[in-house]
Amino acid sequence: MTEPILGHGPSKELVTGATGLVGMERLVYRLERGWPTVALHRASSDVGRVEAFLRERLGEGFAAAWSGLEWREADLSDVGALEDAMEGCDRVFHAAGRVSFRSGDEDRLKAVNAVGTANVVNAALASSIHRLVHISSVAALGRSGVDPETGDRLPVSERSDWAEGAGASPYGISKHAGEMEVWRGVAEGLAAFAVNPTVILGDARYAESSGMIYRRAAKGGRFFPIGGNGYVGVADVVAAVGSLDEAVDQGREGILGERFVVSAEDVLHRDVMAWAAEGLGAPVPTRPLTGWMLGIAWRAAWMTALVTGRPPALTRDLARNTQTVHHYDTSKLQAALPEFRFTPIREVIREATASGLA
Repeated sequence: MTEPILGHGPSKELVTGATGLVGMERLVYRLERGWPTVALHRASSDVGRVEAFLRERLGEGFAAAWSGLEWREADLSDVGALEDAMEGCDRVFHAAGRVSFRSGDEDRLKAVNAVGTANVVNAALASSIHRLVHISSVAALGRSGVDPETGDRLPVSERSDWAEGAGASPYGISKHAGEMEVWRGVAEGLAAFAVNPTVILGDARYAESSGMIYRRAAKGGRFFPIGGNGYVGVADVVAAVGSLDEAVDQGREGILGERFVVSAEDVLHRDVMAWAAEGLGAPVPTRPLTGWMLGIAWRAAWMTALVTGRPPALTRDLARNTQTVHHYDTSKLQAALPEFRFTPIREVIREATASGLA
């Protein structure tokens, strides 16, 4: 068998965040192809969940794939442990991260998304990693501008200007800082590219992060937020990375050292909630959640937090964000991958809810 070229897709890869939504999908992608893979986990990670996920997705090929998958333990705060985890690897797929829009999580977001990514970059440089793929977020991009002629919001793109004071969330600030560490690594000689997905949707049985959308829909609430956002299926995020990787392997320029917005389509929250409810057999929400309702809700959450000492479940910034219709420009990705096609979000949700929430 011909040895893969160092850094190319089939060469040995360390997957950080291997127990998370994107990381598990990346494991499926690589193991289906028989590519050597190292999965990184923390001491507290639920490896059993990954085993069950891969068993279902890989079917008859699970036993061989699982026996060939190597697990290594390291925390993103420990550069030395990360270097040990990268031993013998040619690539790093950095999907580990923390997602939170709750007040009081600023320090933990910074520790994982900013400092943790800096440590991964430093370990990759010390370990002579040939390629790093960074899973960033559209939250790391700048705010959308306004068309001076129409007054409409312009789509967010890779070129949007970043400004921390322009409504950026602590999550967005931490992801932006992490991405800056990747570009610092590139300046120091690291071959890398980043993708900036919108809201990533996966199996409804995955409870964390965007999985909460399905749980809210399953409760059959009457109200829906009036805004909208970009959405993308997790399989499409991983497939887009695979296609970008393949293009680089074939000598295509304009990918390494760049970032790409990855989004299937902009969808109103109303439609996402309705499709999720339909898939889960719950009543479809029919009443808009207006600004004054959200104003009461975030103030009530703030008062509750004062009494209980726990972070509020809803903040003013999050309430405002749910009322805004966000748009995203994926033309850069489409120019790099003209044959790539996204799965429509209604289909993503239909497949995601097929097995319910159990």
